[in-house]
Amino acid sequence: MLTLIDIHAGYNTSEVLSGVSLQLNEGEVVTLLGRNGMGKSTTINCITGLLDINSGTIELNGAILSLLQSYQIARLGVGLVPEERHIFSNLTVAENLQVAAANYSGSTSPWNLKRIYNLFPRLQERRRHAGNQLSGGEQQMLAIGRALMINPRLLILDEATEGLAPLICDEIWSVVRQLKQQGLSILIVDKNLHTLLNIADRYYMMEKGQVVSSGPAHELAQDHELQARYLGV
Repeated sequence: MLTLIDIHAGYNTSEVLSGVSLQLNEGEVVTLLGRNGMGKSTTINCITGLLDINSGTIELNGAILSLLQSYQIARLGVGLVPEERHIFSNLTVAENLQVAAANYSGSTSPWNLKRIYNLFPRLQERRRHAGNQLSGGEQQMLAIGRALMINPRLLILDEATEGLAPLICDEIWSVVRQLKQQGLSILIVDKNLHTLLNIADRYYMMEKGQVVSSGPAHELAQDHELQARYLGV
């Protein structure tokens, strides 16, 4: 479904990604792992068109993403939950969701306000509140709901649970499991290794802008030497 081939990219004259290659198949959950500053978010920015690549190819179902603008990539069905959330602070919860409403994947049972509220009941309770009146956890729920409202083929979560209370984290991971059961393709970056490896099908480990290890998530869960070497856990 998603293929990155030999991606080189960076900021100004500094190269961050040095030949990154990976793939994600239809219906898979794949996690991108590594310490801070190893290129995970830069890889996501390249996939979503927020950062131009210097060389290489990014394809989604045959479409060359590296030739498209970020809004065109979204219209192909790529939903992003960014690390900073980027909630529209002057819009209500309902308006934040409605502004993203589309059915780019052509789903016969598309995501709508009712389905989002069923997924996150707290958002229904807060539907008339402005984005800047929400807690961090509520904003993260809203960011996920907004990404789902485009009815994505691929959902990308960048630091899905960063800085959130344990109960909120549990709720978000429960939602990710539900989305996996529904067959949604998901790419996740997060530091909650134990939970990630229980949900993901496969992993890619990044070190200094390169993929240094990859394979089934359950194998990494048992490889404590590899975890210690690249994650310090």
